[in-house]
Amino acid sequence: MKGYRRYIALIVLLFGALVLLEYFRPQPVDWTHTYSRKDKIPFGTYALYDLLPGIFPGKKAQEVREPIYNLLQDSTLSGNYVFIHNNFEADSVDTNALLDFVSRGNQVFIAAEHFSMFLTDTLKFDTETLGSTSPDSTALYFTSQQAHLVYTYPKNQEAVYLDADPKAGHIALGRNKAGYLNFMKVRFGRGWFYISSVPLAFTNYQLLTQNQSEYAATALSHLPVKTVYWDEYQKQGRIENQSVFRVLMEYEPLTWAYYIALVSMVLFLLFKSKRTQRVIPVVEPPRNTTLDFVKTIGSLYFNNGDHKNIAEKKISYFLEHLRLHYHISTNTWDEELKDRLVNKSGADEALVTNIFNLVSSIRESSSIGVQTLMMLNNYLEEFYRQTSIGPKAHA
Repeated sequence: MKGYRRYIALIVLLFGALVLLEYFRPQPVDWTHTYSRKDKIPFGTYALYDLLPGIFPGKKAQEVREPIYNLLQDSTLSGNYVFIHNNFEADSVDTNALLDFVSRGNQVFIAAEHFSMFLTDTLKFDTETLGSTSPDSTALYFTSQQAHLVYTYPKNQEAVYLDADPKAGHIALGRNKAGYLNFMKVRFGRGWFYISSVPLAFTNYQLLTQNQSEYAATALSHLPVKTVYWDEYQKQGRIENQSVFRVLMEYEPLTWAYYIALVSMVLFLLFKSKRTQRVIPVVEPPRNTTLDFVKTIGSLYFNNGDHKNIAEKKISYFLEHLRLHYHISTNTWDEELKDRLVNKSGADEALVTNIFNLVSSIRESSSIGVQTLMMLNNYLEEFYRQTSIGPKAHA
C-alpha cells in the first residue's frame, strides 16, 4: 500500500505542476475573426457592444441568439437590427423577413465582406476585392464629412468594396482613399438598409489598439436612436447548454486538466484492480433436465407396449396445436374440419387426408402396433414441417 501512495502522490504532484504551468504561461494572441460581442481578442466586438448605450442613449441593446425569421415573426417589433460578421448568411425566408422588417420603417445595419445572394440580388449590389494592400485601400472616410477625416483599419488586408448598380439609387456614405465605395444606405419601403464592407473597422483592434472608435460610432450614428437588436446567432449560434463540461471544453488549460484527470483515474483503477482482484470461481450453469424427463417418460410408455396411449397423447397434442395456431374447433372430426385445416394451414391435402383417416382408425381400435404409431408420428412431423409451425416440443 505504501508503494501505491508514492505513485498517487507523484501523479497528483505532476498534475498540479502541469495545471500551474498552463495557468501562468503567457497566452498567445488569438487573431481569429470572431466578431463576437463576448470576445476581447483583437477581432471581437466586445468594445463596440460596450459603447452602444452611449451611441443610442436611453435605448437598450438586445443580444439575438436565434435566426432572423424567428425574431421577426413578431410584426410589432421595431428598431435597429445590427449584423457585424465576415459573412452575412441569410436564406430566402430570413431575407424576406428582413425586407418586411425594413419596409415597415425600421433599419438594418450590416457590416460584412460577403453577403447572401438573396440580399444582393434584391438590393442590386455586390462585393469585390480590391486586390491591393496599399494604404489607400485601408484608409476610410465618410463622404458626409467635409474635412474627410481619414480612419485606417488593420493594414495588409485585401480591401473589399461595394459594387452597386448606379441606377438603383444607393446613397454613398463612405469610401476609401482609393475612391471605392465601402459604406452606403439603400431605401426599401419606409426604412433603410445600411451596408458596410469593412467589418474589421468595428472590432476591438480598431477601437482600442488603433484608438479610432470614432469611425464605428459615426457609422452607427446614422441609425435613429431606437432599440438595437445585436445579432450573435451568425457568430455563436443558439444559446448553448451552460453545463460545467461546456466551460471545461471552452478553455484549453481546463480541457487538458480534465483529460489528464480522467487518464490518471483510469490508470489507477487498471493497476489497482490488476493486483487486488481475486480469482473468480467457475460456476457451472444449472442443468436443463427437461429433455431427460421427456426421454424417460417416452421410454416408459414404449417399453410397456402401450402404443395406443402414446398415439392418443400425440393426437391430443395435435388437436391442441390446431386450436392454438389456426383457431379451429376440433370438437367434430369430419370432412368440414379437414377442408378448413387444408385451407388454413396450406399443408398437402393428401397428407391431411392420411392424418384424418389414421386418427379415425386409431380411435376405433382397442390397441395398435408399433408400425401404426410410427406412421402417425411421421405424418404429424411432415405436417409440422410443411406448415413451418411446430408444436412447443419442436420449438
